[in-house]
Amino acid sequence: MPTAACDHRSAAAAASRRRLRVCFIVSLAVLLLLAVAVAVLAITALRPHPADTTISTIRLTSVSLSPGLSLNVTLDVVLSIRNPGPVASFAHFWRRAEVYYHGALGADAIVPPGRIGAVGTSMGTVRLTVLADRLAGYAPQMYGNVAGSGGDVSLTVRTTVPGTVTVLGLLRHHAVVLTVCDVVVSVRRPGTQSSSCHYRTKF
Repeated sequence: MPTAACDHRSAAAAASRRRLRVCFIVSLAVLLLLAVAVAVLAITALRPHPADTTISTIRLTSVSLSPGLSLNVTLDVVLSIRNPGPVASFAHFWRRAEVYYHGALGADAIVPPGRIGAVGTSMGTVRLTVLADRLAGYAPQMYGNVAGSGGDVSLTVRTTVPGTVTVLGLLRHHAVVLTVCDVVVSVRRPGTQSSSCHYRTKF
């Protein structure tokens, strides 16, 4: 009888150890699956294009242009920054907006910093005054655009938005979003005739 009791206790101990091993293996598998899920989520959230900048509106506030190379143009540009990340916020630092005419820098401005939550959008208006001395050589060409039959002026607006992508409040990654938009501004019909933007993200 003692032998049978010992065998029973030994079998029970072995079964208990097996249950512990199974529990340990299952727990380890669950932890590994959670780690993989978090890694996939982080990679998905930090993929390129954490945000994109578009031009919602360009308003021609004032324009004074003559064949005598007198040039004064002021634009109000409404910028829209969209963060498509489902779990990542995007905090942008001081960002820069520039306006080019035929490749020559005509105006630039600095835009204050801000923060955009997941799947959020931030909008702001930037006033840009064209620098006459920088575009003096293009004044006759611009005058021809304004005085022509269409009254349209083709411009390129470039924005540089540096910032930090934060996933679930824990993982942080620096990113710079570059946007180049080709727009057509109508002097006779206020607003933007057309707009085409290209984005690029640097990590």
